[in-house]
Amino acid sequence: MPPTLATLVQHSALRLSVLAGHDRLDVPVRWAHASELADPTPYMDGGELILFTGLKLDAADPEAMHAYVDKLVGKDVVGLGFAAGVNYEGVPKALTDACESAGLPLLEVPRRTPFIAISKAVSAAIAAEQYRAVTAGFDAQREMTRAALSREGPAALLARLASQVDGWAALYDASGAVVATAPSWAVRRASRFIGDAVRLRDRPTPASALVSESDSGDDRVELQSVGSGRRAKAVLAVGTAAPLGTAERYAVHSAIALLTLTTERSRALQEAEQRLGAAVLKMLLVGEGDHARAVSGQLYGGLLDAPMRVIVAEPASGAAVRVAQESVLATHAARTRTGSASQSGSASKSGSAAWTGSAAPAPESGSTIDQSGAAVGSRPGAASGSRGGSASRQSPGPGSASSSGSGSGSGDESRATAGVVVGSGSGPQTDPADGGAPGRAVWPLEELSDAMETAAARNGEAVLVVPDGARLVVLASDGGAAVAACGEFAATNPLAQPGRRGSGAGEEGLAIGVSAPIGLPAAAVAFKQADQALSVARRRGVPLVEHEDVAAGSVLPLLADDAVRAFADGLLRALREHDANGRGDLVASLRAWLSRHGQWDAAAAELGVHRHTLRYRMRRVEEILGRSLDDPDVRMELWLALKATS
Repeated sequence: MPPTLATLVQHSALRLSVLAGHDRLDVPVRWAHASELADPTPYMDGGELILFTGLKLDAADPEAMHAYVDKLVGKDVVGLGFAAGVNYEGVPKALTDACESAGLPLLEVPRRTPFIAISKAVSAAIAAEQYRAVTAGFDAQREMTRAALSREGPAALLARLASQVDGWAALYDASGAVVATAPSWAVRRASRFIGDAVRLRDRPTPASALVSESDSGDDRVELQSVGSGRRAKAVLAVGTAAPLGTAERYAVHSAIALLTLTTERSRALQEAEQRLGAAVLKMLLVGEGDHARAVSGQLYGGLLDAPMRVIVAEPASGAAVRVAQESVLATHAARTRTGSASQSGSASKSGSAAWTGSAAPAPESGSTIDQSGAAVGSRPGAASGSRGGSASRQSPGPGSASSSGSGSGSGDESRATAGVVVGSGSGPQTDPADGGAPGRAVWPLEELSDAMETAAARNGEAVLVVPDGARLVVLASDGGAAVAACGEFAATNPLAQPGRRGSGAGEEGLAIGVSAPIGLPAAAVAFKQADQALSVARRRGVPLVEHEDVAAGSVLPLLADDAVRAFADGLLRALREHDANGRGDLVASLRAWLSRHGQWDAAAAELGVHRHTLRYRMRRVEEILGRSLDDPDVRMELWLALKATS
């Protein structure tokens, strides 16, 4: 406890007597200061014990003493010490009455007690309190470190923290869900602050927020972000009956540091897991399932032993990807010219290629991992480390984004290289959470990856997430939480919805393809299915398509392609030119005849002409095109050409 007026009065060497304010001696004393000024308040901060002798004040004047004491009380001075036997034989009654009336403690300082002795006593008590707080903080850190290394991990750490602060503690994951509390009764209390935890998570780290004050009738609740990246990996809540003291604050800071270590992985471990994940995916795509299972060991749990799905996602607009990456390169080149090249250079020594102003050209949005496992194209900051639980995010294999154009390092550090935020639109955006200042690269694919990994970790699932150039490849358990989170993200998250937003904004959204459930030997087939479903999603203008649903739709939306339209226009050009010269309506006649399956009477009735007229027109179609309408392939091509240009 900090020194109080009571502890000073009980100090045997000081011999202080209490003349007024006996019921307010438990107030902490921040400092003891001697002042003979008529008004010392401009030089006070509050919490001081003022010592004076009445040298420049008429301590016997009631009016003067009332004015003097009122000024001290208004500045939150906690006490007044008067030296008896110096300028006055005793303590003047006017001063005692003024202090009693204002409720300000008044201490009589005997002549043989120098003011400096009181100041030293206060200083020694403050130093002892600080030392005690630091020692208690180190003890708490040791206890919480042991707890963090135990089997219970964060749960045991929270129990120690709650004991240290004499309150409760809770941990929220990246989605805002409560994952651990201490004591157990705090679950309901912690659930009230889920919204506050989510809002704090979206602010740049480190961040904190006071969401409940003790004087409001409830306990005092403080939130602290956990993590070292662009966004918090978790949020810690601490509830206490009163504001945290120095020792309690040390304990909270130690808990944050330990939780950060448990949620973040070392850079070397991240890079090792990234290489392993890329190797496992490569082996799966070339049909080496047994080798993939042997190499991965227990890292992915039972993911490779049960039915799984392959998910492929990429931005809905290829132009958005190219423009965004060009903006990232241009911004980094400008930063390099102003002196940030040294940072990139030092980062490249750790094994990741640093960005330069004339780096590799921006990739096409359709880059993919081919059957040999090599990734084509690159994305700034594609490398990312593992998250908590069994979920892990991996980077592409050799020849992929991590070696040809990744940021300088792994995890969030690599995403920080570009120095701009790339939104789901076509150009760089500043991070609103950073007040418009240049932030880290942000992609909708990262939001999708975070959602899937968080869901998998929360449910104890394994998931393999591989950023591949401008796309994302995911292996997830069929019917698991990660697949469900992908579907929910596509259905509800605005970042996933294709379209245009804002004047001049580029196309936004994601295209996601999901394979049918498959076993390990058919991983390459599943990848092809997911890629095909992604193409259908892009053409249909929807965020997500499952391979099982491809056949349930229509083939006609697949014709919405410039190459298909060009072919259709070329095939029908001669007929349209014939009709333009006013020599018959061959195109409409051909459409009616094909739609009626070659039934002359039905087609002629639809056109309002005689069937012989229709037969003549079909012969003219054959003559102009040089093709026979008896050939089913010709009829099919003509029908699709008509649909593509209608």
